[in-house]
Amino acid sequence: MEPRERVLSALNHKEPDKVPIDLGGTICSTLTSTANKKLKDYLGIKKSGEIVSHPVLDTVVPVDEILEMFEVDIRTIRLKGPTPEGEEVKDVKGFSGSSSDFANMPSGYEFADEYGTMWRKAGYDYAPVSFPLAEMEISDLKKFKWPNPYNPGRVQELKEEAKELYENSKYAIASDIMCGGPFEQSLWLRGYQKFMEDLYLDPKFAVALLDKITDIDIGFWDAQLSSIGEYVDIVCQGDDLGMQTSLYVDPEMYRKFIKPCHKRLFSFIHSKTKAKFWLHSCGSVYSILPDLIEVGVDALNPVQCSACNMDLSKLKKEFGGEITFWGGGINVQTLPDKSVKEVETDVKRAIHTMSPGGGFVFAATHNILPETTGEITYTAYMAAVKNRNYDDIKKIN
Repeated sequence: MEPRERVLSALNHKEPDKVPIDLGGTICSTLTSTANKKLKDYLGIKKSGEIVSHPVLDTVVPVDEILEMFEVDIRTIRLKGPTPEGEEVKDVKGFSGSSSDFANMPSGYEFADEYGTMWRKAGYDYAPVSFPLAEMEISDLKKFKWPNPYNPGRVQELKEEAKELYENSKYAIASDIMCGGPFEQSLWLRGYQKFMEDLYLDPKFAVALLDKITDIDIGFWDAQLSSIGEYVDIVCQGDDLGMQTSLYVDPEMYRKFIKPCHKRLFSFIHSKTKAKFWLHSCGSVYSILPDLIEVGVDALNPVQCSACNMDLSKLKKEFGGEITFWGGGINVQTLPDKSVKEVETDVKRAIHTMSPGGGFVFAATHNILPETTGEITYTAYMAAVKNRNYDDIKKIN
């Protein structure tokens, strides 16, 4: 099979010839820049040309030599940054078209994204530290200067790029995360504590904010998918709902406040493209997996197998026929402390647990961390290459 057919087969819960492999296909399944440098040093690769996939996360898409070595089946199209509309455009969090080199800024460097949230570098990536809606009332939402999803710069030459990749490559094409989901963006705009209080103490404000962000997100996807919807195979949206031990909110609160927004947003995306819909949410989301399936999630990433109730065998047994698990193959939280032998064993176990019946794309549980050695990263992905053949998997299972 060619990579595109292989990925689509897995997404349709059929067994392809090999388990699909993702590295760099999305901003949450790749390498931090430091991990990438260590890998290149280990392999003796001097060639440059990495793509900065998410400056705030300090992530890159590796050079083609590495993607081909690891038999990666996915390539990506990313929305660009906005062009000026009568005034200077601020640095734009998350877009590869941003002019600022966030990854090389010193610790403590701050910038405001186009919503007005202030981000500060702490270690290798950034955290939100100032929230533009923190003191606002519900009436202020109409006055707030929201981003324009239809800024023409966002899709400039995007269709041509997508068409070229679709018609002249063998890879599955992902349209990567380009906007915060309703819940996550609310936290970034209002502040984590304040918005969580809103859900209990000021539900009218919470609903108004969630609805407004959903409208903005629909605009982003309308602009992008109107341009490239016919050329992509996977559409990727993020909305972090889970922590290590549980959801941010209890399942009933998710169903009351956030699920209606997800249903509206995900339904719109499905209406604009035949591509499969992929949702990124870290942490323990086991308790709402039936809800996510109901509102149209075809694939879940990153499958944080070390979080509560996220055991791979349990997930596969209960939901493997209804949703594709895009990740879980490498636990990035423990990877830096593993030996070569342990990594090989872990990868083989994950593949043999998750691959039967399709519905599995091999990827890490998030981006490979800076402290991970090049040898260990190489070991993990080459173990996936070695163990990905379905004929061999069937003999063991």
